[in-house]
Amino acid sequence: MFSLVLVVAITVGYVARRSELAGQRDVSLANAAELGAARLASIVDNVQVAADVGVDPDETAASIAAANPRLGVCAVSAAATACAGDGPQPDSSMLDDMERQRASASDSVAGDTAQGVERAVASITVYDSMLTFDVDGPHLSVIARAPVDVVSDRSGVPVWATTFLPAGASVGEFAVESGLRQTATLVPGTPGLFVVASVDDGVELRGDEQRFYVIIFLLALALMGLAGITIFVEQRNLHERASFDALTKLPNRSEFERRAVEVLEDAERRGRTTCLLLFDLNGFKLVNDTYGHNAGDEMLRVVGTRLRKAVRDTDVVARWGGDEFVVMMPGIDSEEMGARRARQLADQISGRTRLEGVAEPLRVKVSAGVALWPGHGQDLDTLVEAADQAMYRAKREGVVCMIAEEPPEAPTPPQPYTVNA
Repeated sequence: MFSLVLVVAITVGYVARRSELAGQRDVSLANAAELGAARLASIVDNVQVAADVGVDPDETAASIAAANPRLGVCAVSAAATACAGDGPQPDSSMLDDMERQRASASDSVAGDTAQGVERAVASITVYDSMLTFDVDGPHLSVIARAPVDVVSDRSGVPVWATTFLPAGASVGEFAVESGLRQTATLVPGTPGLFVVASVDDGVELRGDEQRFYVIIFLLALALMGLAGITIFVEQRNLHERASFDALTKLPNRSEFERRAVEVLEDAERRGRTTCLLLFDLNGFKLVNDTYGHNAGDEMLRVVGTRLRKAVRDTDVVARWGGDEFVVMMPGIDSEEMGARRARQLADQISGRTRLEGVAEPLRVKVSAGVALWPGHGQDLDTLVEAADQAMYRAKREGVVCMIAEEPPEAPTPPQPYTVNA
């Protein structure tokens, strides 16, 4: 039970740890998106401020590039045909558009005395993995270009800018698409511009943590396996103690009765005869009284071992009780064959036996009773009783074995007296 609880506890701990890491991943993902949006808002604001106040294209391009080294900047005035800086060069049509935008912005500023100068508005596009800012100020225009991952940092979470949310992404929510977990944040002050952060959806423990849980889990499984083996062995020991004689290791009386009934049922189905032999040791009480119970126990063990080795695999041998042993032998179909098998087993049981603590070897002698089913008994109890009586007759007459007597025939019930009319 303890090992099972340990396995469950480790599994719950592992799942909880993965859930904790998943929560940390989502926090890191959201923080990366928000930080990227703030960084992008700062870049946009820097470009807009430079376009608002800039007069000299070279100074404006240099100031923007100094603040944002990854930006390619082009600053161009109305009178210029080429831009200052290393950014994308505008063509003639773009220059004309910029001039019209500045003129429009100047008209708006001239008519607005209460609010002051209106701030330039950035036109932002994303194309071919590049982020482009187009800002027209009062005196010059600024074109800035950078890769979409310009907002990334050293956190290791991929972050990029976009004007179109990818499939599955949503602002402020987490979504999974093609194995990626991602979230999006709107860039402050720039409608239609987003920052997206994404990582693999899977959560893995660090190598040392993973090894720790694997080792602990394997140890718990090993403990559970040992517990299972212990329970199995204990159950087996309980079964053996309940079914086998502790001294001779043979089946005990109750186990023999169970097996013998199965043998008789099988014999009845097959229409076969079965023989039962009952053995008793001669002079066993004298051995106990003379040499002690330890010597008597050792003699019983020796007889049980010899008897077990002498019978067939299909035979059922058991210690019946005390110094008596019983053998059920299917397929023995005659009294002569049963008596011959009883003498053979008696010869193999008998013989000189050395016992611990006894100087001289002792000779084991047995008496046997032979009974056949169904001739000498219709059930096991009757069959054993018939073999027991035959064994005691053999003991009284001093012979190795005797065959059970035929049971008396049931008396014929009296016929009713009738008077002929």
